[in-house]
Amino acid sequence: MTTPRILLHLGLPKTATSSLQHNVLKKLHEQKRINFLGKCLDYNLETKELKVDNYKGKFIRDCAEGKVSVEVARQNLADLVDPEKVNVFSDEGIMVAYPGKDNLPLSQKFKGLVKVLEGYNVQVVVTLRDPVDYLYSLYVELYPDHCSNVRSVNSINKYVDKLFNSTEDVLFESFFFDKWINDLGKNFELSVLHYEGLARGDEREVSTWAEALGVSKDEFRHLFNSKKVNVKAKTGKEVKKIKDLKGLEIKLRLIAAKFWPVYAFLRWTYNTSGLKKIFNYRFVSSKTHEYPSGSTLGRLRELLESSARSSDEF
Repeated sequence: MTTPRILLHLGLPKTATSSLQHNVLKKLHEQKRINFLGKCLDYNLETKELKVDNYKGKFIRDCAEGKVSVEVARQNLADLVDPEKVNVFSDEGIMVAYPGKDNLPLSQKFKGLVKVLEGYNVQVVVTLRDPVDYLYSLYVELYPDHCSNVRSVNSINKYVDKLFNSTEDVLFESFFFDKWINDLGKNFELSVLHYEGLARGDEREVSTWAEALGVSKDEFRHLFNSKKVNVKAKTGKEVKKIKDLKGLEIKLRLIAAKFWPVYAFLRWTYNTSGLKKIFNYRFVSSKTHEYPSGSTLGRLRELLESSARSSDEF
């Protein structure tokens, strides 16, 4: 009996993961050529609405993060795998540490993945990108829901300063490529690709994905480039901020709470009149997240690029 094959794609975030999930993996799954376990989501940053297209394999991430037992995850996986097809799970969120949340170190997450996937024929694919571009892009992605709510990292400058002062903080672990790639490579057959090569359609990146999925290189290129996904509003290289009126809402609520006789009525009015939706609606600001420059950029490159170069042996 053939051992079921699993292709585990871990991002990194901001390395065309959405394009892979929506344009390639979803389409091949619909054609019944692979067994795609997700994730494939649509999240509207402005309205905070989440549309789940496919997240059948979420228990894999939950187990890696200690939220589901290994036994439950292995049973769920056994029920879903197709021994006749490559089974694909793609979730870049496993690699992310979220400000304001409790985050496990990557080494612990990898141990969870090893336990869940034991006994299967597993190939892991990760995609890297220029480390400073990755840091900036990830911060922009995390800002609306996470960084903006944590005073110590509510600007890109604060985030970078915290990195300089706390390089061992789990928040920044994914930026030091060599540390976690070595760990991952000890446990799985590992393919390390580069975002810049994938965006250009380079031979190495395209052929690795095409072979893993059992499609031709031309078909992979066609699918991957079929639609722009998750495009941000930019001014030059800098991405515009997503803002909301949540801060004003909190101030008004604190003021209203002082007037106990009418507070209940004001709260009812807020919840039923549409004001809540207005205060929570997000909009694209004219201001941008500043891309690191000058001496800060130099320090970042010195700190992160040596780690990135050490990962090139994979």
